[in-house]
Amino acid sequence: MATIIYARVSKADQNLAHQEDNLWKYATDNLGVDGDDIDVLSDKSTGTDTDRSGYREMLARVRDADADRVIVREITRLGRTMREISENVHEIVQDHGVGLHVMNDQLEVEPGDELTMRDKMLLNVLAWSAELEAKKIQENTRAGLRAAEAAGKWVGRPPYGFSTDDDGYLQPTENFSKAREAIIAVEEKGWSDRKAARHSGVPRRTVPNVVDRKDLYLEEHEPPEN
Repeated sequence: MATIIYARVSKADQNLAHQEDNLWKYATDNLGVDGDDIDVLSDKSTGTDTDRSGYREMLARVRDADADRVIVREITRLGRTMREISENVHEIVQDHGVGLHVMNDQLEVEPGDELTMRDKMLLNVLAWSAELEAKKIQENTRAGLRAAEAAGKWVGRPPYGFSTDDDGYLQPTENFSKAREAIIAVEEKGWSDRKAARHSGVPRRTVPNVVDRKDLYLEEHEPPEN
């Protein structure tokens, strides 16, 4: 039966192959697993992203009794909250008797074994630390967004007719004048969204959004002062 290596990195430019190689070496050198019995599953996504195909396949194979061991680099690969991590570990180990090795966190449970008291205590500490780290990252992200907004920068996808420069400030694009035409057509001429769209070239479904943000289009937009 297969040993599953599950690797994940949060960003597309991070080195997934390096993590996979380290886990492979750990499996073969430390655990004595035959390389022919190893299957590698991986994702490039954040731990809070639920759309992780490699992660879902790993759990599916555990549930289908198609794996006898799972190896990950750290406990955060199995979740970001205490509840999620605890539930996933207990399902893998307790419910299905699959071995679990968390390489960097010294949690090692052989196939068929149950969690010992030491394992449970270690798991609680690791899960608590993972949740605390996730909350800190979220708060830092929110603080960064608030700071950017306070500085007049645009956060998120730019509205129709704009792009953002390297500093995050809105800059009009070739569609900016179309948006202004749509606003004038609706607000001053009383045209319908459909007619305003045909006249201006703005997509019909976008016209209401443009009109709702009319102040953004009617004010002057100049590059920020250095």
